[in-house]
Amino acid sequence: MNETDFTNLNKTVLMDDDSDVSAGYSHPYLVIYIGNASGRRHKLVRGTMTIGRSNQADITIDDERISRFHCIIEWLGETIIIQDNGSTNGTYVGSRKVNRAPLSPGVALQMGHSIMKIEYKNEAEIKSDDNLLLRASVDALTGVFNRQHFIQLASMEIAYAIRYRLPIGIIMMDIDHFKRVNDKYGHQTGDIVLAQFANVVLENKRTEDLFARYGGEEFISMPRGKISRDIMYMQCERLRRAIENFEFHFDSITIRITVSFGFHFKRVECSEVETTLNKLIREADQALYLAKARGRNRTESLL
Repeated sequence: MNETDFTNLNKTVLMDDDSDVSAGYSHPYLVIYIGNASGRRHKLVRGTMTIGRSNQADITIDDERISRFHCIIEWLGETIIIQDNGSTNGTYVGSRKVNRAPLSPGVALQMGHSIMKIEYKNEAEIKSDDNLLLRASVDALTGVFNRQHFIQLASMEIAYAIRYRLPIGIIMMDIDHFKRVNDKYGHQTGDIVLAQFANVVLENKRTEDLFARYGGEEFISMPRGKISRDIMYMQCERLRRAIENFEFHFDSITIRITVSFGFHFKRVECSEVETTLNKLIREADQALYLAKARGRNRTESLL
């Protein structure tokens, strides 16, 4: 789930036609666990719905390996059935490629790079889940993912990347001389700067990339989708320039800050199953220290 999705957590549920749903009625939802829209929940309707990359599909999933109208999901009586629609890369239930198959709650459904499951929830459970998700996943000060939730999502992304031998990367960023802001203007102003900093990054990063507050004035990001060393460097530089040019305001105070970036990019080979998130973070953190040592307000990688 992207940070902007939290603003609209309830819209998918509350804006649908719930005339047939009482407070105790459990309704089926298609929940995306891994992919560009991880965490997003799609409410099913009785009859048939199309799933695909096209914005004309009933359920649109932004995944380049999903066909425009990839498959059809049928909710008939008490049974939910998935049917492939002649897709290029196939539809998988569990680990088995299927043409047409029943879809039981909790069983993994995979299309392209996206993995999802059917879950039954009533209205009260939906609201409770949303509230719990917000409290467990979001940093209260900045409104972006917290460290714990980032680790959970990034771990799934890395497991997926290892399985399909996809490139992976981590970006670490740290506000330069942030202690001076707190010492000169006070911690309340420092908190405002942190919150505005996170917002600037949200507005300038790629929508699909994970972003979180790692601790203090340090933040972390994991690019998703198409990435390379050059793409990661350009993304870091775009964010660095956006921060450098931004004026942070608090009452009559105007503050300018800079930020240092360190990133690590890795192509996963079949034998590299030992690759871990901790190793990626450690390498990116070393690159960040290198950026600090070389004068700050710059982007560095170890290779």
